[in-house]
Amino acid sequence: MDREKIRRDGMKLINEFSEMLRDVEETEETHYVVDLKNVTRVDGSPRRRKEFRERMERIAPRWEDNYVVAEKGRK
Repeated sequence: MDREKIRRDGMKLINEFSEMLRDVEETEETHYVVDLKNVTRVDGSPRRRKEFRERMERIAPRWEDNYVVAEKGRK
């Protein structure tokens, strides 16, 4: 592809997207007046549960030297 074709295609995409945005109705911004920190749980000391280790041993793919061995994730 040449540079000019890439530029034309890019401008076409931007223009098409801009046209689609015209149909989106405008709304006011939402402002929160409360601190949303830790909204899914109460703060406190961690609890160690015996069954956690047992469950982990059942579902982990492989163990080596007391550590779970798993495939490295992709970026």
